[in-house]
Amino acid sequence: MNASGIKKVVIVAVILLAFLPVLPMIIPKPMTFDRITTAIRDAGLPIEGYTEVLPPQLESIAHVGLYVAGVRVDIYQYDDAGKIARHFEYQKQDPGTAIVEMWGLAQSLGAAPSRNLPTLAARRGKFMIVATGEDKALLQHIINIFKAA
Repeated sequence: MNASGIKKVVIVAVILLAFLPVLPMIIPKPMTFDRITTAIRDAGLPIEGYTEVLPPQLESIAHVGLYVAGVRVDIYQYDDAGKIARHFEYQKQDPGTAIVEMWGLAQSLGAAPSRNLPTLAARRGKFMIVATGEDKALLQHIINIFKAA
């Protein structure tokens, strides 16, 4: 090996050593139930009734139920991407129902108002959160906290 080759190897090694302390800040931390609940608490929202649901529902490997400022929140952990994708799609409202509710078509035809509580869901990695409650702004805030955790 000649002098220029050794020089290049030394420069690359110095750059890697300088980059090493920054590496843990770049690598994302693994998602956990504790990390999610800490993010919710840090946002100033109270958590009540934190319970681990046994057996876990929706084909998840772990399921936690809690109330955040009066909103029912279920957090699911999966080990299979197919299962989480399927159950996340089930949480979405179908377009027909969304249009009927948005335009109030059912009520204009004389139907009783819907008693279904608004539900929002989000997915991040192998975790899914489902928030159900009256206040849509609070539901969206909880979802945004989950996505940023």
